[in-house]
Amino acid sequence: MFKFKSWIFCLALLCALPAMAAEKWKVTSLDWQPFSGKTLPEGGAGIAVLRAALKAEGIELVVEFFPWTRAIETAKEPGYAGMYPSWPEDVPAEGFTKSPVLFRSAVGFVEPKAKPLVWNKLEDLKGKTIGTVQDYGNTPEFMALIKNGTIKTQVVVDDITNIKKVSAGRIDGAFIDLANLDYFLKNDAKDIASTVQANSKVLDTKDLVLGLNNKFENKKAAEIIKRGIAKIDAEKIIKDYMAKHIK
Repeated sequence: MFKFKSWIFCLALLCALPAMAAEKWKVTSLDWQPFSGKTLPEGGAGIAVLRAALKAEGIELVVEFFPWTRAIETAKEPGYAGMYPSWPEDVPAEGFTKSPVLFRSAVGFVEPKAKPLVWNKLEDLKGKTIGTVQDYGNTPEFMALIKNGTIKTQVVVDDITNIKKVSAGRIDGAFIDLANLDYFLKNDAKDIASTVQANSKVLDTKDLVLGLNNKFENKKAAEIIKRGIAKIDAEKIIKDYMAKHIK
């Protein structure tokens, strides 16, 4: 009887203990609507994808938002899984490793409606001044043409500034994620939406990854992300998010 009571007591004690806490991954991110942003529902559509992929592997996601340059620097610190979302070109070679692709998004140019950019190949933009954002990798071909002087550029700290400069006629266009542009024209830049538009040509479709901190304690992070992505439908998560939250 004593043994039985002891067993019941131990069982009750175990049941009363808190469930083992789920593993948590802490990442840095930026305000890059609609994919990430501290004021966006769920932290943004891209954040929703990463959260779903990690949840499928029993991992909780914690996101801290910073300006992009600070997000990169902070993500190097021990305890951070990395920075997200990032184009592969923007993942620093030192201190980080690119994760498997979490989702994809099209990029192109925002232009004045009154003076659209006309081009068949990027070299046709010779002499044009195209806005870019500090520390964004854009595409290798586009960056090569900036480096050799074929395309002139003006660098700013964020995409909304570029959209405003295009509207004001201060630059001929700006490199931008097209979903990002659509978000701004419906929200922060809706007052100038009648003056600018997306160029008719899609420049590329870019991969979005998590820049994994090489100091992160979970050395199987890339493998975990790959498994998690396989268990979700990232494209559907993005589509449903846009339909629900981006009007």
